[in-house]
Amino acid sequence: MKIFFAGTGTSHGIPVIGCTCPVCTSEAAEDKRTRSSIFVKGKNGTSIVIDTGPDFRSQALRAQLNKVDAVLYTHSHADHLHGIDDLRIFSHKNRLGETTEKPLHIYSNAPTLNDIQVRFDYIFSPVKEGGGKPHLELIDASIFGTENPLCIGEFEIIPVPLLHGHLEVYGWKISEKDSADKTCSLAYLTDCSFISEQSIELVRGADILVIDALRERPHSTHLSFDESIAYVQKIGAKRSFFTHICHDFSHSQIKAFLASHTGGSLNIEPAYDGLILKS
Repeated sequence: MKIFFAGTGTSHGIPVIGCTCPVCTSEAAEDKRTRSSIFVKGKNGTSIVIDTGPDFRSQALRAQLNKVDAVLYTHSHADHLHGIDDLRIFSHKNRLGETTEKPLHIYSNAPTLNDIQVRFDYIFSPVKEGGGKPHLELIDASIFGTENPLCIGEFEIIPVPLLHGHLEVYGWKISEKDSADKTCSLAYLTDCSFISEQSIELVRGADILVIDALRERPHSTHLSFDESIAYVQKIGAKRSFFTHICHDFSHSQIKAFLASHTGGSLNIEPAYDGLILKS
C-alpha cells in the first residue's frame, strides 16, 4: 500500500489568504498545507482517493495521479468536496487514456451523497453535456461493515462513523494483504471531534493512523493536539500522523510539541503535503 498525503491543511489552506503570521510566511515546504486529502494505491495498482477539495487538481498533478478507481468522501464541507468536477478526466478515461463508459463510483453516507446531488445537480441532470461533466455513481456506504466490507481491487474498505461537532461524518479504514498474506491497514480519521468506542474498535491496532489535529487550543468541531494524542493512545496504531492542521504551529513546532508531550513514547508525527508512506 502506497499512501500519498495530497493535502494536510485546514479549510483555509496554509498560507491563509492575507495572513502574515510566521507559519503563513514560512519558507519551509512542510508549512505549505493545501486542503486535506489522501491518495491510496494498492500493490496491484488499485487507486483510491479520499476527498476532493478545492486543491484537488493541483494535488493530482503533483502526485502524477493517472487513475482513480473510486472516491471515498468523509463529508460534504467545501474543503473536502468542491474539487469534484475535476474527477471528469478519471470518469471518462482509464489510466491508458482509453475512453470508458463506466461511471466512477462515489462512496459516503446518505447526507453527504444528498448534498452532492443538490450542490452539483448539473452532474446528474439528463442534459446534453459535450463531455463537460463527470460520470459518477453515488453509493451509500452504510451497507458496508466488518462482516461485509467494500471490496475494490485488492482493498477491503469499511466506513468509520465519527462526529464532526454535531455532524455525522465518515472516517475510512482501508486494508490489503501483502505478498506474505499479512494484512496492512490505514485508518483515516480527519474532521472529527469525537470518536466512539465502537469506532475505536474498528481501527484499533491499524498499521497507520491519520487523525484530525487542528491546533493546541480547543475547538468545537475538531480535535486539539491533546485530544488527538489521547485517541492515538486508545487506538494503538503502529504509526500515527496528524492532519487537517491550521496555521497556529509550524511543522517543526508540532514535532517539538509532540516530543515534549509524549516523551517519545508514541510514534506520532505531523503529516505534510507530499509525504509518501509505504506499508
